[in-house]
Amino acid sequence: MLLVLLAGVGAFAFAQARPGIVPPGGSWVTTSCWVEHRWFETLRSGPVDYCKRSLRYRPGKIDCVAFTDEICWAVNQVTGEWQQLRNAGRQTLIQCPEGPEPPTCPRLR
Repeated sequence: MLLVLLAGVGAFAFAQARPGIVPPGGSWVTTSCWVEHRWFETLRSGPVDYCKRSLRYRPGKIDCVAFTDEICWAVNQVTGEWQQLRNAGRQTLIQCPEGPEPPTCPRLR
């Protein structure tokens, strides 16, 4: 009787909802997340954290976009494997700053 009771309690604890389950398969759990700027490479000036929407660069005009992504670590509870997940976050339309000309934004579907 005691063994059946313990097995029932263990099954109940295992069946409870686990927060942050990611990739299909049910064995992945998100452990920590943070927000990061998306960087764009330029040949002349190196990386910048914004891009321009149109082909023409006009400092001072509201025509640049800054992107943020949500980065999370997930662990597979069965294998112990860790994986970093990147989810597209927010796009913010900003005033194009003076300085190096950024690349044109990639087409987003």
